[in-house]
Amino acid sequence: MNAPVTGTEDLIYSVTDGIARITFNRPQARNALTFAMYEQMAAICETINGDRSIKALILTGAGDKAFASGTDISQFRAFKTAQDALDYEARIDRVLGTLETCRVPVIAAIAGACTGGGAGIAACCDIRMNSYRLMRMNCGFTV
Repeated sequence: MNAPVTGTEDLIYSVTDGIARITFNRPQARNALTFAMYEQMAAICETINGDRSIKALILTGAGDKAFASGTDISQFRAFKTAQDALDYEARIDRVLGTLETCRVPVIAAIAGACTGGGAGIAACCDIRMNSYRLMRMNCGFTV
């Protein structure tokens, strides 16, 4: 079963033949994540946990310069108190926990920079692989 592509411009979600894919789609910002992108990723993992037709999840970044460079630092401009920082850390812990406990194998298809929170995302995945290598393998995955 193939599901239509959904998501925002910044995060694209699709399912093809039981393989779910999340693409961080901000190549102009080295795929830095906004708070909304983190929340959307967590919601997708929860959806996958309830959909037995999905067999694996691939995370990848748009373009060839970065998988993900972490949180977009412009998101921190709204912080006014120490509690804002603590709330941010709690959010990231919750989101990464959701990714880490996703019921399907999660593959980080990494091309380019994988830094900061992007490295945290990759660390939560079951498999981390150079996306160029994944494309060369005859395993039915396309990145």
